[in-house]
Amino acid sequence: MRKQSVARIILVNFLRTIGVMVLLVGVGVLSYYLTMLYLRQTDKVERSTTYTHVIPVSAGTESSNLIYSYNKDSGKIEGMILELFAQDTKNMTYITIPANTAVSIGSDTYAKLTQVNQSLPQTVVMSDIPNYFAGDVAFEYGIMILQEQLPVDIGYFTAIPSDKFNVYYKFGEKLDDCYTPTDAYISTLKKCTTEGDMKDLIEDMWDEQYSDITLQQKENYAAALAGVNWDYVHAYAAIGTKDGENFTIDGKKTKKLVNKVWESDPYSDSQFKTSSGEEADAGTQNIEIQNASQITGLAARYQSRMQEDGLSVVNIGNFQGMKQDKTTIYARNKKWAKKNLRSYFPKPKKVTVKANTDFPIEPGKKDPFEEGIDVVVVLGVDADK
Repeated sequence: MRKQSVARIILVNFLRTIGVMVLLVGVGVLSYYLTMLYLRQTDKVERSTTYTHVIPVSAGTESSNLIYSYNKDSGKIEGMILELFAQDTKNMTYITIPANTAVSIGSDTYAKLTQVNQSLPQTVVMSDIPNYFAGDVAFEYGIMILQEQLPVDIGYFTAIPSDKFNVYYKFGEKLDDCYTPTDAYISTLKKCTTEGDMKDLIEDMWDEQYSDITLQQKENYAAALAGVNWDYVHAYAAIGTKDGENFTIDGKKTKKLVNKVWESDPYSDSQFKTSSGEEADAGTQNIEIQNASQITGLAARYQSRMQEDGLSVVNIGNFQGMKQDKTTIYARNKKWAKKNLRSYFPKPKKVTVKANTDFPIEPGKKDPFEEGIDVVVVLGVDADK
């Protein structure tokens, strides 16, 4: 009996040991699969931690986010939007930067970049950036290069495949030369009235895009984004000139536009009221208003209204000629006048340039504009509204 009891004890202990070992193996296997599941679910979140950043990444109170649209097959950048969001004012602004923007890289920056890729040209088109740099970091190199021409703070990037990007933003649909949010996207954003709602939307979209910040950093904006009035957002086009197939950005003027955005009080005007950078730089266009309607005080009324909106009306007076039924606009920059003045004069008789001979030019003068005047508005009876 004693020998049988000892054998029984040994067997029980052996089985117990085996059971513990099986349990430990099971726990280990389960932990492994749970860990792998977690990593798969958070791969997009943490991909920004898998490489060395080449720019200072910042998701601060003022969110300055360069949104790229890229072609999944070619890798080519097809669109860019600088998204500016101020948490304190809840202002959301989109500035379109053409993908065909050509940037001349300074010698110091170029020396650093050619250590990464010697084939990089010193003047590079933004759409071609992924051809010279591999992986997510290519979009950071894009920011570094763009800042050579546009010296503004850009905190981080978001890269979205073009097929997804086009669901959220459309080019020229609401404003010429600008990307603006689609009606469907605005409708979705309006439904996110709480921080939780906005976090859910950010998480739903996160797997569709790349960024050099984490999901948690992006979600820090959720409460403020839920407070945005999506009927009051602004969109602009970067200021610059077209040179053949490429665009050259005017860094000083576009920086002035960005600074103006950050300094703005809470938006209270209609959605996408202004579109181009030229409009935002309206202070450089000096306007003269001549009253040809014979309606007393009409020019003064327009001067007051336009100055309140930030336009520079430097002269008003009576038109030296016959009474006019329709308003006519004479401008050195016809495109600027059409964009900036259409809210005041939606259907002018015409908007013409300085060479137009219909303007009452003084004898001996070829230019109808007085020195320092860029736009002359001749008010007709139709302006009395």
